[in-house]
Amino acid sequence: MRLHRLRIKAFGPFADEVVIDFDELGADGLFLLHGQTGAGKTTVLDAVAFALYGRVPGARDTTRRLRSDHAASDQAPEVELEATIGSRRLRITRTPEYERPKKRGEGMRKINATASLAWLDGSGPDLTRIPDVGEAVVRLLGMSADQFFQVVLLPQGDFARFLRAHPDEREALLEKLFDTERFGDIEDWLRDRARESATRLSEHAAAVERVAGQIVAISGVPAPAEADFEWAQGCLDAAREAAERTGAELTAAQAAAEQAEAAHRDALRAEGLRRRGVQARDRLAQLEEGAETLAEADRARRLALRAAPIAHLADDHDRLTAEVAEKTVAADRAREALAELAEGRPLCESDCDDATLVAAVDRWTEESGRWEPLARRVAERPRTVADIDELEEAIAAAEREAAGIRELLDAAPARREEAVTALREAEELRAQAPRLRAERDATRRILQAFDDRDQVLDQLAKAERDLLDAREKHTAAREHQLDLRERRLAGMASELARGLVDGEPCVVCGSPDHPAPAAGDEEQVGEADEKRAAADEQAASAIRSIAESEVIALKERRANLDAIVGDADRVATKAELDRLAADLAAAERAAARTPTLREAVERIDAEIDGRRSALADLDSAQSARRERLSGLRESLSALDAEVAEATGGRIGVDERRRELAELCARARRLREARRDAEQARRRLDEVADRLATACAEAGFATVEDVRAALVPPAQIQAWERMLEDAATLRAASEETLADPEVREVLEAPAVDVERLAADLAAARSRRDEAAQRNAVAVQRRTDLDRYVADFWNVLDALAPIQERHAELSGLADLVGGRGQNSRRMSLRSYVLAARLDEVLVAASGRLREMSSGRYEFVHSDTAAVRGRRRGLGIEVRDEYTGAVRPTSTLSGGETFFASLALALGLADVVSAESGGRVLDTIFIDEGFGTLDPEALDLVMGVLDDLRSGGRVVGVVSHVDELRARIPSQLHVVRRENGSTLRVQSPLGVS
Repeated sequence: MRLHRLRIKAFGPFADEVVIDFDELGADGLFLLHGQTGAGKTTVLDAVAFALYGRVPGARDTTRRLRSDHAASDQAPEVELEATIGSRRLRITRTPEYERPKKRGEGMRKINATASLAWLDGSGPDLTRIPDVGEAVVRLLGMSADQFFQVVLLPQGDFARFLRAHPDEREALLEKLFDTERFGDIEDWLRDRARESATRLSEHAAAVERVAGQIVAISGVPAPAEADFEWAQGCLDAAREAAERTGAELTAAQAAAEQAEAAHRDALRAEGLRRRGVQARDRLAQLEEGAETLAEADRARRLALRAAPIAHLADDHDRLTAEVAEKTVAADRAREALAELAEGRPLCESDCDDATLVAAVDRWTEESGRWEPLARRVAERPRTVADIDELEEAIAAAEREAAGIRELLDAAPARREEAVTALREAEELRAQAPRLRAERDATRRILQAFDDRDQVLDQLAKAERDLLDAREKHTAAREHQLDLRERRLAGMASELARGLVDGEPCVVCGSPDHPAPAAGDEEQVGEADEKRAAADEQAASAIRSIAESEVIALKERRANLDAIVGDADRVATKAELDRLAADLAAAERAAARTPTLREAVERIDAEIDGRRSALADLDSAQSARRERLSGLRESLSALDAEVAEATGGRIGVDERRRELAELCARARRLREARRDAEQARRRLDEVADRLATACAEAGFATVEDVRAALVPPAQIQAWERMLEDAATLRAASEETLADPEVREVLEAPAVDVERLAADLAAARSRRDEAAQRNAVAVQRRTDLDRYVADFWNVLDALAPIQERHAELSGLADLVGGRGQNSRRMSLRSYVLAARLDEVLVAASGRLREMSSGRYEFVHSDTAAVRGRRRGLGIEVRDEYTGAVRPTSTLSGGETFFASLALALGLADVVSAESGGRVLDTIFIDEGFGTLDPEALDLVMGVLDDLRSGGRVVGVVSHVDELRARIPSQLHVVRRENGSTLRVQSPLGVS
């Protein structure tokens, strides 16, 4: 992978857009990335990581605040990276998730992350979905984000911790870098299979025990320590013999019970025949005693049957006699009712017939018909009067409504003029609102500038005091460093003399003899003292630079605020702001009222038009009402005159018609009552003749004899049933006594039925007990047949399951570091140990080069707690002493050697693991400050070897020595309004 171009906008400390041309910056294969603390050196690496994977390394990814706080609120953060990966050139553009102010209303709106990938070489379709872009990058690089962060962005501090870490912590990092999940899956798979096999074995063993327990429960034979086939077969044979024995006993008991049942059945039949014969003789005797009662009942039944047909004629004669009397009374009352009317009295006093009544009814009906048309008109008179009253009331109400409308129309012009004036004033105030708002905002900024300037002046005074103190401390530290350096140079001979060993050559003259080594004083300055003084001077210089930057920034801030304030006065500005706020509030209220006032004017105009139209409609309706009122009054007067002329004023038309209708009705009722009475007398005569004839034919002298012979039908039926029952009993009893078997039983002695019943019950009891014993034995034999077969099946299936479980359990223990695994190391730990061994082999070559051949890595698999081995120990062999010692014994510079070598070795192994892809661009972050000039030369030699292989190496450091050694530099400059970049290459500065 080679990086070509990186563009950053509104990302981290970079507010404005910055562009890095890696082709120009890495032309020599090595460049330096430096800047002040917090300027944004690491953010450049984060931008590369975010462009590729959509996340940043380490804890910085947890906050998810990637958007620059220095950027404008409407500016979106964006990172764009051009790179060549696997011979394919592409451009990736990403924006992180961020929030921006809502365009309408208050609050913030969340903007989702986006990503796009464009193939600059045209080798494929462009991608716009985040998952698709991520999959394409992982597929091309062949490594995950964690692997990339460790291989390309070499975090030296992490590898120093990795070098000295506990094997558990080292295992966690290696698992992130190397895909060992499949080996862990194998361990889990084997462990799960072994667990499942153990469960299956337990289930089959439990099944064997369960079936054996069923056999014990059924047979009652206790099982041996280990149940086998012979024991089960013995239980089954014993059950079969018991079933055969109880079957024979059941057959004998069944035969005895059948014999007892036959004897008891014969005795019961003989006893029944004896009982029937005795009952037949008793019934015949009873019938002889009641013969006279039966004859009397038969005679009364015959009389009742002859009187029954005559009874309804006697009832009809009584009913018709009462009906003739009733009809005669009704006719008399109808004649009296007609005589109550003046015109009907003459008819009742004379002996009028039906023809006379019919003629009178026709005359009265004809007269009523002549009055009908006038009656209809009279019936409509109340409605006409009501219509007249209603019209008069409507005319009066319309007059009042028209007067009210005229009053409102007279007052409407004044109201409209008042509304128009208010609308004009509100529109004038609304037009002033934009100007007042702009003046208010400008005045508010000036007033805020007064407060900000007071704060800046206080901060500037404190910053100048801190700067003065930092300058004094830096001067003192610088003088102390120079003093120690002069004292060390003065005592350098004695320092070399202390390092001489008898028999070994001097590093200056080469002589193995040291006759007069130089002696120094007790306060000799050493290398460590000088380094501490240099570090103190660098720290004081950094603090001084920070203080100077802060003073410059505050002065610039004060100048900006002075320009905003100008010649303004705080009190006058505050008063002007209050006045503008009040005027603006009044203008805004007027603007808010403008639509309402405009609607009021339009509403008044519509009201005037509507009332004028309503007044015209009222006038038109009044004319129609007056015309109709005049016509109704004329019609009413004509009707009253016609009625007075027709009735002569005695009664009204309706009263006369009701009187004629009543005369007709009463005459008809009299005629109908006379007819009904005559018909009832004729029917009575007919029934009397028929009744006399029927009595004579039935042999009754009078009607009273008929009524004395009558009885209810139920009594007749009861007599008939009694006679029939007596005849039936006599015939049945005689037939029973005539039966030869009954006669034989009556002549023979009685049978002891109770003794035979007791014998039968005893035989049945013995049979039931035998059947129960046989059913239990047969069921036991059936159950044992089934369970013994099941016992054979489960025993046959148990043996292969035991063998399979032993095999799986042994294999799971082996890959889990247990059982026959003598190294006590799991499969995953073994694979990680092999990967670590490859890393140490690759790192040892660079460590020997950087340490001048003194150190190399050694892989350790020392046993841990409880004998567990992880195989992830790291030690170093010191070629000077030949001893192997822990990495914690290395000095600071040696630790940096080892960490860098380990990081580069791990990068080589991970690169090979990901398919052998060449990583043309890598970054090394910090750690060079612990090296002396000689060690730095060795490290630079290793970096030269890296770039000679075609790689581009970016070094992230603030060590001044590297600025002189590496001409290509990317300087991150920290500013108040956001950081920016300055590129320095052999071709110049941009």
